[in-house]
Formats: sequence, structure tokens, C-alpha cells
Amino acid sequence: MRHANIQTARYGLILFCIVVLAGCALPGRPAGSDYTSLLPAQASHAEGAIDTLVDQVLTNMHQHAWNPRAMTKALVTGGLFINWRMSDPAITNATRPGPTGNAQNDHDPQVDLLYLTVLAEYRQLHPSLHTYDGDLSRATALVLADFKRYSVPKGWIYFYLLKSGLLLQNTDLVNEAHMLAENLYTTWYDPALGNVYDHLHTPGDYTPNHTLQCGAALIDAGQRWHEPDRVSAGERTIEHVIAAAFNTHYHLFYDTMVVGSDGQDHPRGSQARPSTQGEAVTALVTAYTLTHRQQYLDIAGQVLQSLFGGSGLWDTARGGFFFALEMDSGQIKTDYKETRSQSLTLLGLHLYNQAHQQQFALQEQQLTAVLSEHFYQSTYHGFVYRLTPDFQIYVSKPGAGIGVEDYFTTEAMGSALDAIQQGTT
Repeated sequence: MRHANIQTARYGLILFCIVVLAGCALPGRPAGSDYTSLLPAQASHAEGAIDTLVDQVLTNMHQHAWNPRAMTKALVTGGLFINWRMSDPAITNATRPGPTGNAQNDHDPQVDLLYLTVLAEYRQLHPSLHTYDGDLSRATALVLADFKRYSVPKGWIYFYLLKSGLLLQNTDLVNEAHMLAENLYTTWYDPALGNVYDHLHTPGDYTPNHTLQCGAALIDAGQRWHEPDRVSAGERTIEHVIAAAFNTHYHLFYDTMVVGSDGQDHPRGSQARPSTQGEAVTALVTAYTLTHRQQYLDIAGQVLQSLFGGSGLWDTARGGFFFALEMDSGQIKTDYKETRSQSLTLLGLHLYNQAHQQQFALQEQQLTAVLSEHFYQSTYHGFVYRLTPDFQIYVSKPGAGIGVEDYFTTEAMGSALDAIQQGTT
């Protein structure tokens, strides 16, 4: 079940190869190198257990994830269920306690995009298999409709549209990525402050992980479509977030920042979650790969070192990340462990290791094992939103959730598959 927006989410952002995104041919742009030679390798070397897990989850989603009644802007478009009970897939979209917490028309376009990207990755890794071709075609059409006029300050969406478009050689998806980058620049970027934030809120605010991803997206789009003002805006955005939102004691980013009327940004609360830190790492390493600015890679490394070390967020006894750290008090929120905290950190960790000679190779192996062995529900083949610290089904407190949270969520499924498949690309 989806209790918060995807940290995309959706997160979940790992570029199959930054060189591909920075250099391969796109509509209207000369090729920097041959397209097919730069795509991820096929999965001949993939671990059999991971392949089996991915197939089991995709089969489960093929059977149970599609909701033909899902609506977008009052129109029936179809889409993915938010969740379903793992032991009884007929029980769907449970998001809140009580009779109004089961809206059967609800779906999340950002999760649809995550699912499309996972399917595109799977096709690239297994080109001779066509089991999910129908799901891929349906997801492609849905995402193209979902994001035709989509404008939110979340840079990961740009990269997932772009990645899916490149893997599928789909010009329309690539064009939607370009359009989204243009919206980031014209709608959400403030040249006076040198930052991307949500100015529709009062006061204006931003989440550093999303804004760092916006900065990386602007840099990539500016380089790709030869627009240097976009590159400059992206670099200014990243520098602004580092200066304003990076806690130099814990070496972590605050979860939410408020744009102050005095020109200074202020944290809204003191929380830092592994999920947002993982996305920050992904954005910083992406920006480093595009610009070769060592500061970006250095800060990404500091964040990872803190996550697995001094912050206390990593459970040294059982493995896995706890929910959050309160940086004003040093308190660790240990009630549960989110699936996305593991998967989004794994995405950033994998990308950092590719850029920095496998510095955290052991941690990447440990986190992959936590996801595939402890978070994975092997009886019914899927992932739930969160588990207890010892990896049991979480029961939410009265009034704070749906009770027994034995529901597979399409967000958790997509995020976990996206992360796990990176080790096979």
C-alpha cells in the first residue's frame, strides 16, 4: 500500500548506463556512438535466484496488478491497483481504515511508469522471452497518456521516461522526457534563487532528493539537446541544495526544506530517511558522471558512509534500514523497515559502485540479500510496503493504517524489481 508519494520513487532511479543517456542517438540529435552497443548486456551472467524472483513477481503482477476500472482525471483509462491482499488478490486498493479507504478507481501514474521501466529492463535482459509483451504494450500506452501533460518537480520521472524510451527505442517516450525537462526549467526553476522548488505551496518548499534529481535532469537534458542554460540551471540547483539542505554533522540531507522569505532555506523538521538519501546519492552520482565535478561524488560517498555507519540507520544485527533518523535528537525510528528504503538505497549504491571502483561492494551484496531473502514474500511472490524490524508482517496502529498490512503494493514491487535487476545489467 502506498502511504506516501513514490520517492521514485519512483523513484527508484538507476541509469542502466550514464554513458548511454549522455551519448546515444535520440530524435533530432546526432549519435555519439552506436545505440545498440551501449545498451545493457543480456542476462547471461545473472544469478539464477534473482532471475527466478523477478519472473515470479512479474507473473504475479501480470495476473493481479491490472485494474481496468482505474481512472485518470475522471476518465476510465485502466492502470495498476495500488495494492492487493497477498493471500486473496480479489481484495484490492486498501489504503485507509474504514469503508471509504478502498477506492477502486484510484491508481498512481508514477507507479505505472515504474512498472513500464521494469518491463523495459526485463526485455533488454531477456530479449528472447516474450511472456510480458502484452503487459509492456499496455503499460507503454498508459504511460504515454499519463505523462502527456505531466508537470511536477520530480526529476526521476525524466530519467525513467528517458530510460524506457531508449530501451524500447520509442521516440514518443523520449519526447515526453524532453517535455518534462522543459517544464522543470520553465515552470519550477527559479533563476533568482538558482533552485527548483514548489512555488505553488505557501511558503514554497522542496524535498532535496527530488530537487537534486531535477538538477541532474536539467544537466542531462541540457547536454542532450544542446541547451547550455539548462545545464547551468541544473548545476546551480544541485549546488543550492548541497549548501542549504546537507547536514554536515550526520552527512545526510534533510527530508523537506522551506524556502524562506529572507532568502535562506530552513528544514521542516529534522528527519532523514534512507529512501530519500538513496535518491540523493543517485542524483549526485548521475550529475558527477555528466559533469565530472568531484564534489558531487564526494558528497554521495559521505551519505553512503553515514547510512551504513555513523547514522545508526543500518540494522547491524539483522540487516536492512530502519525507517528514519531524527537529526536534532539522534533518535532512530525503529518501528518498521520500508521496502523502498532498501530498494532506493540499493539503486544509488549500485550506481556509486560503478563510478567509484566498487567501494561499497560488500554493502551492495548485503542489501541485495536483505531485499531478496527477507523482504521478498516467497509464498505469494511479492513485496509489501513495510515490515517489522525482524521482517514480519507489520500491523499498523488503530487509526494510523489498515491494520494487518499483508498487502502487496505495486510501488514496492516495482521499486524492488528495479533495484534488484540493476545487478544483472
